[in-house]
Amino acid sequence: MFSKDAFLDYCSGRFGALGGFVQLRPWTTIMLSSLVAVLFAMGASNVNLETEGVFLWIPTTSETYVNFLKYNEDFQDGAKLNFLNFIIMAEDGGSIFRKDILSAVVDVHEEVTINITEEKDTTKSFSDHCFKAEAAKNGIDSVCQMGNALEIFGYNADNIPESADDILAAINSADDISPVSASFGGVVRDSSTNNDIISADSMTLWYALKNSPDGALTDFERSVVDETVPDKLKEKFPLLKMQRLSSLSFDDEVVKLVSDDMPLFIGAIYIVIIFLAATFGRCTLSQNRVALAFVALPQVFLSLAFATGCQGIFGSLISTLNFMIGFILAGVSVDDMIVVEEFYKRAKARGCENVLEETMKEAGLAVFLTSFTAVVAFLVGAFVDLPAVRSFCVCAGLAFAYNFLLNLVFAKGINPVLTSSVGQGIVVVGTIGAAIGVLLYGLDIETGLKVTEVVPDSSYVITFFDTLQEKFDAQTKRIAFVAKGVDYTDSSRVGELEQLFTNIEGIETVVGKVGLLGGHWLSHYQSYLESNGLDRYTDFGKDYVAFLAGTCGNVLCETYALDVVGDIDSNGELTSVASARFNFDEVSVTDTGPVWKLYNNLEDKREANGIKGYYFVELFLFAENDALMFGYLFRSLGITLVAVAAIMFVFTDGASTFYITLCVACIDCHLLGIARAWDTRLNSVLFTCMIMSVGLCVDYCVHIAHAFVHAKGKEDPNERLREALTNLGPAVLKGGFTTLLGVVLLSMASSSVFRMFFKMLFLTVVFGVYHGIIALPVFLTIHQKVVNVIGLGGEEGKKKNRDTFVERDKGGSDNYL
Repeated sequence: MFSKDAFLDYCSGRFGALGGFVQLRPWTTIMLSSLVAVLFAMGASNVNLETEGVFLWIPTTSETYVNFLKYNEDFQDGAKLNFLNFIIMAEDGGSIFRKDILSAVVDVHEEVTINITEEKDTTKSFSDHCFKAEAAKNGIDSVCQMGNALEIFGYNADNIPESADDILAAINSADDISPVSASFGGVVRDSSTNNDIISADSMTLWYALKNSPDGALTDFERSVVDETVPDKLKEKFPLLKMQRLSSLSFDDEVVKLVSDDMPLFIGAIYIVIIFLAATFGRCTLSQNRVALAFVALPQVFLSLAFATGCQGIFGSLISTLNFMIGFILAGVSVDDMIVVEEFYKRAKARGCENVLEETMKEAGLAVFLTSFTAVVAFLVGAFVDLPAVRSFCVCAGLAFAYNFLLNLVFAKGINPVLTSSVGQGIVVVGTIGAAIGVLLYGLDIETGLKVTEVVPDSSYVITFFDTLQEKFDAQTKRIAFVAKGVDYTDSSRVGELEQLFTNIEGIETVVGKVGLLGGHWLSHYQSYLESNGLDRYTDFGKDYVAFLAGTCGNVLCETYALDVVGDIDSNGELTSVASARFNFDEVSVTDTGPVWKLYNNLEDKREANGIKGYYFVELFLFAENDALMFGYLFRSLGITLVAVAAIMFVFTDGASTFYITLCVACIDCHLLGIARAWDTRLNSVLFTCMIMSVGLCVDYCVHIAHAFVHAKGKEDPNERLREALTNLGPAVLKGGFTTLLGVVLLSMASSSVFRMFFKMLFLTVVFGVYHGIIALPVFLTIHQKVVNVIGLGGEEGKKKNRDTFVERDKGGSDNYL
């Protein structure tokens, strides 16, 4: 029959045996554990640093993520489409609707598409590097995919009128067909007439570059990014002021972020070590406090190397969040070292023959519990459907597990208040009441992670987006509807598709027509068939490649080649259509809540018309992610709390299990509520911090609960409280303070993501220490008092209960109720 006491005695004995082995063969165990870490660390070279937000922060099973993969497969020939974007203004700050300014913009266009290519790759043209339709797949080699208002003038300076009035006439003619607000910024309209555009102070140019087959960066892509640095372009085009953003910008800026903030992480670790050196051990040769303090460094590096190497063996991706693990690990290692040192001093004072063996019998189980619960908390997060969170939790879980092994190898004034009935009542009511209050407050926390939060505050990426927001109608979203399985030879099915387009155009925030400025491919192709004496339905598919070779209004029909994914036979006929794309513009606020409502509105209209397919714009991905975030958070926290409770129940008594779980739940409530008050949104980073907090704050509670359960004076709850706080209270408080010392430096990080970690780690330590030193021992004390009163406290409790009532009958004071 299973006996918990026998099991715990066995575990303590095993930890004691390990301590004895380490004391006998210290260098052997250190060398072996270090060798294992180094061997696994050799796999670290295979990890991949991912900086693309879609592949880090979006649930991989979400509906919009699946649509994203379909869209890239059908229309973007790979998930990472490279881009080059410019915001261009006149140097003198005036309107850009001038011949000299627009001609200079055309020169910039030619610099990108002609001059740089000829200088860097004389054997190929820009069309060999740009993203476009290819004959083998789309029936024709199309022009490069570009988006800018130069299309109005055919990308030719000779077509730009000399007169500003004639330029405005051309711009307004285009605007009448489809709004050009996405291309021009700082637009001023004449409200007294037809709301015509009369000026604009900026415009955008964007270019799409093709991916290499293996997704690697080509030499041309790197060179075109290097040669279009605004400072270099300024020398060639003095009339213009330019900002530029490329697909490499985030990669480059994230690398810069890590290099800029790395000194803070290193500095935080050294601050902790310096504090330990001043307070840890003795100033003797055998217990040199500086040497003991610096033991934390190899533990952190070896544990992190082991975890990263394990990920590298399986070719896992990592994000910048993983760089936080070493810092967090340092704080946890120090906390455990302080606890072990406390037990070591007590064993030394008792004059034990094998001090380390006795130390690990007492400390081993406590440190194991805190480490194991942290590992379990992270492993729960490893099953979350968010790649960045999953990678962080896997690495952290492995690092914490190995750090526990290395820890084994390397390694009173509050009492009167807490033992009074009034003080205990205040603690109970205040702790639980505050947790409920801040939880209710925190439920209204905003959601979302801005793209500018993952780069340094001084990054030109932020400047680019700020300008985009200031100058342009940044709320304009170009949405693609992808129709699938439509029989274009069936007039009724095409009629249903056209009715869907009418319904979409009827949405108040949708501007223009489905198909944008030039119309969509289907209407042009149907017109082509009828102009050649063919039926738009029964003859659908005939002469498709011939159609693409012609003109569609004022544009080349080949620009529509990428909009259709199907089979084209050797005669140039379109024999089937698997997917077809139809674009439209929509203007509304870009907050993810309204965007998600828009997505559901569009989906309702699609289903009502019986058309299969999906809508795509990247913002839909983040909108769904934010819509799911509360569900992910509470589900993951619930599973984590259940897992922690299960572990506690195996290794501790039922009361400790319940109250530790209650304290951890209260801490999470505080974190959510205070995060909202501290101007922090609920996003994937905050979600990671909440999961991480369970593994960190449980340390403080477990150590005190362990000391309370094993206190000598078990018949008197107040005495147990005093003994627990006297023995381990200072160690827990010291451990929390050392972590806070390092956390403070993160407040100066150059990215709001790392500052978010500072906020959450700071709150985790503060509330963790409070609940560990104050709330938990009070809960346990009151629990034992109640148990003693009702006669369920065992023989010692029953005896104490009888003595209590005897004293009460004599008129004595009641010290327990």
